[in-house]
Amino acid sequence: MGSIELWTGSALADLGPARQRSILGVLLVDPERPVPLESLVDRVWGERPPAGVRNVVHTYITRLRRALARASAGLPEPIGLIRTPAGYQVSADPATVDLVRFRRLLKSAQQRGLGDRERSMLLQQALHMWRGDALSGMHSDWAARLRETLRQLHHEALSQWADAEIRLERPGTVLAELRAALLSDPLSEQLCERLMLALYLEGRSVDALEHYQSIRRLIAKDLGTDPSRRLQRLHETILRGEAADPAPSPGRGDGDPHTAGPFPAPDAARPARYVPQMLPLDLPDFTGRERELDVLQRTLTRPTDAQPPAVVLVGGGGVGKTALAGRLGHRLRSAFPDGQLYAALRGSSSRPADPHAVLGRLLRALGTDPDRLPADPDERAEVYRLTLAGRHLLLILDDAADDEQVQPLLPGSADAAVLITSRGRLSTPPGARVMHLPVLPHGHGVRLLARMLGSERVAREPAAAAAIARYCGGLPLALRAAAVRLNTRPHWSLSRYAERLSDEGRRLDELAHSSLSVRASFKASYNALPEDAREALRCLGHLPVAEFDAHLACPVLGKDFATVEDACEQLVEAHFLSVAEPAREDLPTRYRLDGLQRSFAQELSSGGTSALDEAVPLSL
Repeated sequence: MGSIELWTGSALADLGPARQRSILGVLLVDPERPVPLESLVDRVWGERPPAGVRNVVHTYITRLRRALARASAGLPEPIGLIRTPAGYQVSADPATVDLVRFRRLLKSAQQRGLGDRERSMLLQQALHMWRGDALSGMHSDWAARLRETLRQLHHEALSQWADAEIRLERPGTVLAELRAALLSDPLSEQLCERLMLALYLEGRSVDALEHYQSIRRLIAKDLGTDPSRRLQRLHETILRGEAADPAPSPGRGDGDPHTAGPFPAPDAARPARYVPQMLPLDLPDFTGRERELDVLQRTLTRPTDAQPPAVVLVGGGGVGKTALAGRLGHRLRSAFPDGQLYAALRGSSSRPADPHAVLGRLLRALGTDPDRLPADPDERAEVYRLTLAGRHLLLILDDAADDEQVQPLLPGSADAAVLITSRGRLSTPPGARVMHLPVLPHGHGVRLLARMLGSERVAREPAAAAAIARYCGGLPLALRAAAVRLNTRPHWSLSRYAERLSDEGRRLDELAHSSLSVRASFKASYNALPEDAREALRCLGHLPVAEFDAHLACPVLGKDFATVEDACEQLVEAHFLSVAEPAREDLPTRYRLDGLQRSFAQELSSGGTSALDEAVPLSL
């Protein structure tokens, strides 16, 4: 709960370099469970492990054993690292790990019947254990997601401590801590509500109202919505100068779901009156995809016995996965009378959504009181599955990063249907149908341009419109960027723009407008590749031909056939290369690098990457 450290009394042990400490950090997150070697590598290095990573791990484990033995030599129970058939595990009392102690203190503070003074003391002990950002010094995607989950746990503990202090009529004690936490999470309505209430009870109504207006503007700007009805009611209470009741303590009013503690009773967890409608806006100019829509509709509405009907929609950046999922959701409204849930998981961005936080948003959409959301990730997932049980709804998980992000968000019964979109291939949920989404056919690309530009404008220059669609390679993101660019320049002819697109060296510059950028979308996929595959894509930009096999690419990459073939397959999975039809089955696989992907590779190979630092756009 800060940097990864080992203290024995007042002495700080030397645990070695950052990667070595990171391995210990992974093992300490759940010290009672062994961690398989593959998981250890993924959590420390992510998608870019070094060559010979197994030997590297074994070296670090050996050094850690020596460091732990030296540091704990005088302790009654020395600390060690053991290897079991299931993986590596720390041999130590779990109560010596700050995260374990924090969770135990938080659970103790949530016991029913506990007095507010005792509750406040336990929560203060838990909060004082935080020394900074959790797992400080670890930079993998796994560490970032866990860090976000633990940050939410910290906010839960802080909110419960503030509630206890307010009930003890000591609202002034919580102001500094709440303000500090809101600096790192200004959109937290949970913390904002406590700060407003504490300010109001301290006689600082003006400050409370100013803070409400501040978060209202921030929510409108960043989320395009209003504060929760709960926060609005507190605002109205302060405006009227009425008495404001602090949150009830856990255990007060047992049996009454409206005054229960942070863990909701089953009936309170899923009130029937809530029918969430979370789908994003359906694109009015959506074009084509009728075959895919029919297959998705049949799959997701087909009854199943044990597990929910599920589809994983896989495709490259900008191919239209989000738009297709949204169109399907709106088409199937009547088929799912209990609503539609939607979560943008931001898997292609540098900061994928934390599943613990996503669970909180989905539970709130299903009617769960924000104050009743369990802080523990496993308990929150259990409440979520309980809330979904018996509901016939559609769950769309858009732009998923990996199985670990998706798993906690899946329903536990066959009542709900699940549609997942992702740039990569997932193995979760088991039994899901995998559908690969191709680019639009040329004719559909021209139709999409006509819908966005107006049929009259396209009809005046049909050849130029066809050329623009061809330069866009059937990629909906590119077609939309081209149409927006032309709509902001109504004085341009289509022929003039087609001529600009014909210059392959500046084509990606032309296919960018505001948040719509083909280059930025490709860059997100490129950054997620292992270094060998990124190097291969840079080198393949030098090839004079679009179609090749691994033998032809070996001299360009300067590596052996197997290494080049593995890199090419990774580029196929990342949607930079496509597989060409082989002349004979006994010949090596032939690959194609053409279209916009080729333009991107050539830009990389020429070193023209300065323009690649722009923000990654929203998925389409």
